[in-house]
Amino acid sequence: MKKTLLIAATLLTAACTERHTTPDTQAADRAKGFAEAYFNYDFKTALPMATPESLRWLQFAASNITQQDVDQLNAQQALATADITGLEWTDDTTATVTVAVGNYLQKDSIGRPMRLVDEAEFLLTVIERQGQYLVKMEGLPRSERQSRGSAGDE
Repeated sequence: MKKTLLIAATLLTAACTERHTTPDTQAADRAKGFAEAYFNYDFKTALPMATPESLRWLQFAASNITQQDVDQLNAQQALATADITGLEWTDDTTATVTVAVGNYLQKDSIGRPMRLVDEAEFLLTVIERQGQYLVKMEGLPRSERQSRGSAGDE
């Protein structure tokens, strides 16, 4: 009986303990979630993770998706992945987060098929606004570093 009460008390304490996360963790988590949504072309999921002024860039990216792109995305075997490889604060509310994105389809230009990229590195700006961390887009994400494209690339 005492053992059961001790276990119950421990579980209750753990459940009631607030999970405190650091600004680093919050900014990194937001960048990772945004990158996974964005590079899987799930702009609806990416939108609430971005600042309101980023809407125009998400709309622009979405407006350039063709039916050929949709078919290619649907045929892809695995989703794009994102891993945080660096984070640097530029001031109290702004961080630059380095994200390694793997296995994503890169849109080159309208009318050309997307190409599979094994891994590329992107810098995302994350800002804190009213206690919430959001990705601030000032353009479409551009690769800082790319490695190996899919077979058949020149």
